[in-house]
Amino acid sequence: MTTTNAGTTGPATSRKSAPTEQPGTGQEHAGQEPGKRGGVRSALAAAGRIPRLVWHEIFVSYRFNSNDLYSTVVPASCFVVAAIRHAGLGPSQAASTVAGAVAYFWLFIYGSSLINQITGVEEDRLNKPFRPLVTGDSTMAGAKRRLAAVHVLFPALGLLLGVVEWALLWQFLFMLHYAWGGHRNWVAKNLLIALGVVSQLAAAWQMVTPITEPVWWWIATMAVMTFLIIGVQDLRDVEGDRTLNRRTMPIALGDRRCRRCLAGSFVLLLPVTHFVMVAPAGFHWWTAAIDAALAGLSLLLVWRVLRLSTPAQDHRTQRVVEWWYTFVLATAVVLL
Repeated sequence: MTTTNAGTTGPATSRKSAPTEQPGTGQEHAGQEPGKRGGVRSALAAAGRIPRLVWHEIFVSYRFNSNDLYSTVVPASCFVVAAIRHAGLGPSQAASTVAGAVAYFWLFIYGSSLINQITGVEEDRLNKPFRPLVTGDSTMAGAKRRLAAVHVLFPALGLLLGVVEWALLWQFLFMLHYAWGGHRNWVAKNLLIALGVVSQLAAAWQMVTPITEPVWWWIATMAVMTFLIIGVQDLRDVEGDRTLNRRTMPIALGDRRCRRCLAGSFVLLLPVTHFVMVAPAGFHWWTAAIDAALAGLSLLLVWRVLRLSTPAQDHRTQRVVEWWYTFVLATAVVLL
């Protein structure tokens, strides 16, 4: 087509077309340069926003997780350190393992915190008004997007760390607990949380080294004891749970009977922790010190649960339970 048109129009057409092409080409280059500069500026501006977005997401995740860090991230990381010492990892490998573990257990609690707070906004208005969906630090839509992201990122990180089966078990448990009604009956709730302890501690050890029989004894003991004592966390929320028709342990058994059962469980901690966890390490001054510290915490819990019964006091008693849980797992560094 171009060749045919050139033959029929002759040189006159060529002379006309030559001047008209030059301004067009110049305008094209002139238009491209500002466009390129604008694209670079937009890309740089977008890149500059990334650190702020990352920091914002870390802050929001902390707001969702803040009430549960000392029952998940801290104690589980202590158990990871125990596994590192048991396996004899070098400093660089140990540091990278701890970093991966902290990220894993942050996502571990983030997923359950999100689904808990998404399904429990009205309860949180009564019992925990500081939570981000109540304060407005997060929208409901934003929380659901974050939950979807965690559902992907958490098992992916578990796969990378070699613990994907425990990650998937935990996701199933917390969906069963919060989204599918397991938290409405105290026996089911306590059982699901105890199984969650298995998924937590098995992952903590396995991401470092294979789980041995003594380690399984520790994990099983912690799970059983958690089943018996986790009802402490429900003492502080009785009014809200009644409003939502939940049959938690204090509501099902009655406050006084529940407190006596919990006190008996804390007394049971004394021989169990000694014979299962401390005694196998032999008799040393430091094992005696660990025994004494565990006994002191157990007896403190007996006294608190029987004598201190306001919601604020029950909240602090739950914090002491978390100290006990963390301390036991920290002692694994020298006992296992």
